[in-house]
Amino acid sequence: MPARRNKPGKPRKWLYPHAIEREYERLLNEYALLLTQLVTEHIVSQVEQFRMDGIEDIPESTGWYERIRQAFMTTSVLFIPTTERIIRLIADVARQVSAFNKRQFHQVIRSAYGVDIFKTEPWLKDVLDIYEANNIKLIRSIPQQYLDSLNGKVVNAVRTGMPPKDLAKYIKKTYKVPANRAKLIARDQIAKLNGQLTKERQTRIGVTEYRWRGMLDERERDEHEEREGQVFKWDDPPEDGHPGEPIQCRCYAEAVLPGLDDLDALIVH
Repeated sequence: MPARRNKPGKPRKWLYPHAIEREYERLLNEYALLLTQLVTEHIVSQVEQFRMDGIEDIPESTGWYERIRQAFMTTSVLFIPTTERIIRLIADVARQVSAFNKRQFHQVIRSAYGVDIFKTEPWLKDVLDIYEANNIKLIRSIPQQYLDSLNGKVVNAVRTGMPPKDLAKYIKKTYKVPANRAKLIARDQIAKLNGQLTKERQTRIGVTEYRWRGMLDERERDEHEEREGQVFKWDDPPEDGHPGEPIQCRCYAEAVLPGLDDLDALIVH
């Protein structure tokens, strides 16, 4: 049986769920790709029909404007099953992040104290439910925002007399928009959930402070590199938030651990 230590040793590094982030990014990138494929099939393929029927055409007519509206409506409706399929995977992604974070938490505690701890987590369901609701809203926003914006651009292009061939090229140049948004959502949301779980698990055993730790790679922002090793209080966050809260932040909080007797948890040798 390991000796009980009152003062913690140096804890191991709290790892970031890179593999889960990459898989989530892959799923959402595939999601964005399927959206642009539908745009190719049901909008780009009809650009020859998107031309004004006469000089007096108005948006409320049943001519070019209605053809555009129908093409976008068809694309939107056909994409619904894809959206629902991705949404069904969100809960599993959240559980994976939570399980990964919990393993890091217990490994850090064991490396620091030489013991395991146990604490029930009745708060976890609420945290994961909120995460899932936010992600569902964000995922639904990818096709909604993209198609709404593209619809306006196509209408304006037709009004200005853009030739169909040029319009097709113009539409294809927008394909990076949903892909970039999907990547942003995947990276940002995994980081936010991981950061929130870290905060909850640390503060609920009595940790009040942490050292800011970053990835220190090419994605690291300058102001976060400058915080490396600095101590912050959980109840007094930096200007842009705790690790994981700023957009796409992969930094983590290295707990400033109290003495073993001060832990608010069940100690298991």
